Formats: sequence, C-alpha cells, structure tokens
Amino acid sequence: MTRLLPIFTLISLGLLSCQPSENTSWTAFKTCSSNACVQEALAVKAAFLQNPEALMKDFLKTYEAGEDHLIGWLYLLRDSVLTNPQAGTYEERMGWRDELLNATQPYIHDSKLGEIARVIVEELEAIAFTDELEDALPFVEDIVFTGQYALDKGEGGTGELLVSQQNGNTLRFRLQAVGAAPTHHQGQIEGTATLVARAEARFSTAEFGGECVLLLRWSADGVEVITEKGDPAACGLGASVVPDGVYARKSYDNPFLSAAEARKAALLQGEWVSADDPKATLRIAEGRLFQLYDGEEVEPPLRCLYFPKCPADCLPIAATPCLKVIGQDEVCYTIVKADGKTLEISLIGGKGNTNRYQRKK
Repeated sequence: MTRLLPIFTLISLGLLSCQPSENTSWTAFKTCSSNACVQEALAVKAAFLQNPEALMKDFLKTYEAGEDHLIGWLYLLRDSVLTNPQAGTYEERMGWRDELLNATQPYIHDSKLGEIARVIVEELEAIAFTDELEDALPFVEDIVFTGQYALDKGEGGTGELLVSQQNGNTLRFRLQAVGAAPTHHQGQIEGTATLVARAEARFSTAEFGGECVLLLRWSADGVEVITEKGDPAACGLGASVVPDGVYARKSYDNPFLSAAEARKAALLQGEWVSADDPKATLRIAEGRLFQLYDGEEVEPPLRCLYFPKCPADCLPIAATPCLKVIGQDEVCYTIVKADGKTLEISLIGGKGNTNRYQRKK
C-alpha cells in the first residue's frame, strides 16, 4: 500500500520548489573561498552587472547567515583586479569600478537591499587610485582645472562649464548646454569627474535611465567635452542637446564659492613678501602658487585651491579656511589671517609655526 504524504508536507515541498535558486556564480565563489578565486570573482561581477537586484538578494541571504563572502568578494576584486595594473589599463579598471557603482547606486535607498548596496558603494568608493595616478602622472600640477568655461557654436548652440578641483584626482563640475536653433532646447548635468590621464577626466552615470559617459580633455585652448557613450536623454539633457565642443576659459575662479567666500579668496591673490626674509616671496595667481627668491622661481608653480573650510583629507584641527597646494604631494595651510594687506598661513601637520607675509607694493 502506497503511503501518502501529509497535505502540509506536500504544500511545503511545493513552496520550496518555487523558491528562486541562488546564482550559480555566487555559489561557486562561496565554495571556492580563497584568494586564488579571481575567475570566480569575475563571474560574480558579470552576473551582478547583468542583474544587480538578483545578486544583491543572494548577498543579503549570505550576509544574514553571518557569512562574510560579500566582503571577501569585494576585497578580491579590489586587490586582484581593480588595483592590479596587470588586469588592465588604469582607464579600464576605473571603468569597471564605475560600472559596479552605477549598477549599485539605484538601490542604496531600497528598504530591503539598501544596507547591502551601501556596503558595496562604500567599499568601491574607498578604493585608493590616487597613489597610482600620481605615479603615472608625475606632472599634473601644471594644469589648472578649476574655473569657468564657455562654448559658443553660434546657431549650433552654446554652453557653460563650471569646474572645481576637490583633491588630487576628483573634479566637481556643472555643465549647462543650449541646443541648436530654432528650438534651443536646454539641459544641465552635474557630478564628480575623475582624472584618468594627465589632462583628462571622465564622468559616468546611469541616473537618467541609460549609460552616459563624458570625457573632459584640457588643452591650451580650454577644455573639450566629448560624449563617449549615451545620447542627450541618457545624459539628462534636453532633446537634441549635444554638449560636445571646446569650452574656452573665462576665469580661474572657483565657480562654486558663495559671493562672500569668493571675496575672501580674492584677498589671497597677488604677490606676498615674507616678514622673515624680504627676498622670499609668494605669488598666488591663476590657480597656482609660485615660490620665488630674489625674483627667481625656486620651483615650478603648483596648483593652489582655496577652501572656506578645510576638507577632511587636510586633517584640520578646526573648521577654518585653508589653502591646499597640489604637487607630487598635497599639503594644506590654515589661513590664520588674510585681510588684503597681510597674509598669515600655518602648515597643517607642521610644527605650528605661522608664516607671515605683507602684500608687495
């Protein structure tokens, strides 16, 4: 006589059979579980980019089970792929990181997957490409990125580009473009671009429903904007608004400062004579800091950024205005006094000495 299973058992089995199975690449990676599992990690990356929501659900289940495979996957990607020059060019690896970020960011506020998404974003954004960039680009200090730029294509459209360098390899920007006659549709896009070469920065986003990649390329004529991927809609611009073209520099001023802070920054401009040695002078002009002795430059000019409040990477002891000087290294100076006649600055992390200057007459 055949024995029948209880009805609740049949229902349970039916429910189990309907449960979505875990992604096979994620299962394989967890099974591998060693630092040699690069191919398995890349398979998870490919599956994640194809269906980020499904993979994050698998990540969440693993995380809730108390297993740390997600962090292991992120660390393996970081050490063996994203920061490994043998895995690809600097531009390629930055692009892979950005692809993962773009796939994850739409979920950071999700009620169920938000925690997992934020873990992924935080780990990816924490990857330090700066040292590698400085090694590859030892002379980036002679290019000033900060400023206001304008494009005029006549009947073909106009545009304005605002740029503010934040640190050694990131640029805040806002791009406003007006399309060709007769419609003159308009659009605006803003965000953070990352330096990928000596005079090039790249920005990518999927915020508007498609992939958009913009390349900003500096030259003596200004900065050229090139749409590498995406159409106007994917870049959040109006119909037929193409921002491409060479934007001529209009100023070296930081366009994101308030009017009051811009006036404070203007007080720093000019040539300053050391109170300790009249032959030693500083000149702050056109986004650079020049150091001179007896009228001769003692070293090449360095990019000089003014911040109303010292950014976190300056390790400030207080929320005071400061100057960040960017060369092979970044150093920051607290602005102790700047009234247009006297300039007093103190090196953050130094011995606490204050360097005093008077405006050169």
